[in-house]
Amino acid sequence: MKKYVLPILMVAVLATAFTSCKPDEEIYDPTCKISKIWYRSDVGSPNEVYVYDDKGKQLQQIVVDSLYSFDFSYNKDKTVSKIVHVGEDYTETIDFQWTDRLVDKMTYTIDGAVRLEYTFHRHTDKKDPAKGRIDYIEEMYDREFYDQYFWKSKRHPLYDKVFGNYEEIANIMAKSDSKDLMMYSVKRFTYDPGKHKDYYNIIQYVEEFPIAQTVVTHVFQYDLNSYNPFYGLPFAYADVKGYYYNLPVSEHVEIVVAGSLSKVVDFVYSYEGLHYMNDKHYPRQFVTISSENNVPTHTYILYKK
Repeated sequence: MKKYVLPILMVAVLATAFTSCKPDEEIYDPTCKISKIWYRSDVGSPNEVYVYDDKGKQLQQIVVDSLYSFDFSYNKDKTVSKIVHVGEDYTETIDFQWTDRLVDKMTYTIDGAVRLEYTFHRHTDKKDPAKGRIDYIEEMYDREFYDQYFWKSKRHPLYDKVFGNYEEIANIMAKSDSKDLMMYSVKRFTYDPGKHKDYYNIIQYVEEFPIAQTVVTHVFQYDLNSYNPFYGLPFAYADVKGYYYNLPVSEHVEIVVAGSLSKVVDFVYSYEGLHYMNDKHYPRQFVTISSENNVPTHTYILYKK
């Protein structure tokens, strides 16, 4: 699920070309790093500034519009332990649990109250080339939070950047007759095995909301000669965007409610300008067009040398 009124990369803010490309390890170690991001125009102050440690290895902070920041903490094995945003009225936190450098769970809290949990289930067969890739994610949403968030228009910047889907979730909850305090969904993934059985790209994922009788399907096509600068920290920021090794050129979204097609949205993606690192090229500009309005939106990226 996504907040469709936003361009695809409005929720994609992590640094580029992470060297950990293996499906059985998720360690943040960029070789080609993003420095700044602009949305809509590459003039004036950037919308996001990336701050790294003294060695230029670990992302320590993302400063957004010079107003607030997302602060990263790490475990001894270089896995991310938490991301924190301290706002004027509340503190947002995402905590991570790991097994063998693969994330097991993401827990989102506001002032210590749990509002969202993602539990990850993976391919575990050692003989399977896709070992470590996510099979499905179980998601639990707190109804009280979404009701307040949606109807009172409270801003939660860290949630927006990582999950980016509160309006769709709130709408689904509003249409459901269930009185449960938590809403459950499951997101299932299908990968393209690729030429070398590397399973780098997601070609489809399906998100099901049983109590609302809602199913959302995303189908992707890729440019295999262009590389995703957000690949490599797939469990945080940009929903599932961090799992695309290459860049998508199209995305087809269908929403089915109670067995009937409710909504169709198509996205077309194009890329301009090149930045090279290790014989791979990464775009400097992203252009997104949605079938809902056919108005191009732009994202501009400045990479560190």
